[in-house]
Amino acid sequence: MALKTKEQFQESIRNRKPMNVWFLGEKVEDVTTFPPLAASFNAISKVYELHNDPRWQDLLLVDSDLTGGKVSIYTAPLRSAAQANQKTQAARALAEVIGCCTHRCTGSEAFAGLGPVTYDMDQELGTDYYKRFTNFMKYVQENDLSCTATVTDAKGLRTLPPHKQPDKDVYVHIDEYRDDGIVISGFKTNQTGILFAHEVVIVPTTAMKEEDKDFAVACAVPADAPGMTFVLGRTPQDKRFFECGGDIEGIDLGKCYADHQTFVYFDHVFVPKERVFMAGEWQYAGRLLNYFTAVHRLTAGGCKAGGTTALTGAASLISEMIGVDRAGHIREKLTEMIMIAELVYGLSVAAGTLGFTHPSGFWVPNPLMAHTCKWNCTWVPFDAVRYAREIIAGTGETAPSEIDMRNPEIGELCQREFNPGNPKYTAFDRLRATRFIEHMARGSNWTAMALHGGGNPEASRLMAMRFTDWKHVQDIVRVATGMITDETQVDKIITEIGQRRGSIDSLLDLPVVDK
Repeated sequence: MALKTKEQFQESIRNRKPMNVWFLGEKVEDVTTFPPLAASFNAISKVYELHNDPRWQDLLLVDSDLTGGKVSIYTAPLRSAAQANQKTQAARALAEVIGCCTHRCTGSEAFAGLGPVTYDMDQELGTDYYKRFTNFMKYVQENDLSCTATVTDAKGLRTLPPHKQPDKDVYVHIDEYRDDGIVISGFKTNQTGILFAHEVVIVPTTAMKEEDKDFAVACAVPADAPGMTFVLGRTPQDKRFFECGGDIEGIDLGKCYADHQTFVYFDHVFVPKERVFMAGEWQYAGRLLNYFTAVHRLTAGGCKAGGTTALTGAASLISEMIGVDRAGHIREKLTEMIMIAELVYGLSVAAGTLGFTHPSGFWVPNPLMAHTCKWNCTWVPFDAVRYAREIIAGTGETAPSEIDMRNPEIGELCQREFNPGNPKYTAFDRLRATRFIEHMARGSNWTAMALHGGGNPEASRLMAMRFTDWKHVQDIVRVATGMITDETQVDKIITEIGQRRGSIDSLLDLPVVDK
């Protein structure tokens, strides 16, 4: 099958089996028509639309060695530095269009982790996981499916390992090993875009010890598989979706694209053998996360750069509307916002460029740079958010609603009050730009995604610490200050400096921490 059109994607979601989805104490009968999910459905639909736009295809499509044709960059593994940087460019460009998660990136990043680790297991253990995985990936590509990765477990009491938790379900685990597959149960939390996925790819959230082998599980299940319950998380603006309709276009939503978060509970869900990619091989759970996070945290730089660029555009537009765009302090803030976007984007490009080819043929980005990229994404976008909120001077929280501005009795009064005074713009223009900033700053989960999406700051910091060769950086100083006097050793260290160039050639033996 060729790439799905926007309409074909939407129809495929409508045709899924009934799903057990809840929000505010009520069951959601149809996720495609439920108002609080409308912007999320718009977002992933737009991504499918752009995949079919010839002007975007050089950016969003790659050649597949499984199907022989063009497939989405979100259904294919990385095969080179060029593809890693294409993924970063695509993440930024799509974020500038929709200003939120594409809903498809984590699935591709799960592929990036599963490909190398299943290859390793087959080579070292004699399993057939790599064949199962490539067959599944071919199925995804042939049907242009949207996949999401479920990584983060509920975790319970963080001081206890998975097997000692009072409630075993706080980590997804294997209940039953069968000849034809496995049965799994447990929670996965903070799942972005999962309600509009075709396939859910499950990977462990942490490295494991032998006692935790039942929690070392990686597999794929259809999003509408029996036994799954989804509970949609709240946002500060979720009830605003119910206000749209008639003369109310939805300006108070900020923009027509967003994402959603749920937790999902797997209640004795059966997974056929051909969809199981790890089942108890606890020694490989950490290695899988090494591969996965190198790509997952690379992508953060692209999407956060795109969102920050869009946020800067809104702040710049408002500053022009109200006549402060030439003020020195405003220009400084806007310039810093743009530089923040370029900072995380540049780190992402560097991580993709200075990676290495795994024996499976998968390209693995430089993990130290990828985690440095993600760590910067956890704090520098907040400077941009602060500047944007400073420029709009509190109106994100205090501006009149669209409903009031259109009201026949008080609408004219509200429009006069909120009119920017610039003949090029109306009060509604100012409200649109203001609500866009409010949406990015606090109405959606964009800032939460910057902080926690792809891993929290401490996880990135610890991973960067463990990927750093501390002896080597100390040897640089020992040589430079003459502490080492043996010329042979000095020459060896200097040669190493010239050959390293910031690259890391393998992740196989490096430790890992929680996502």
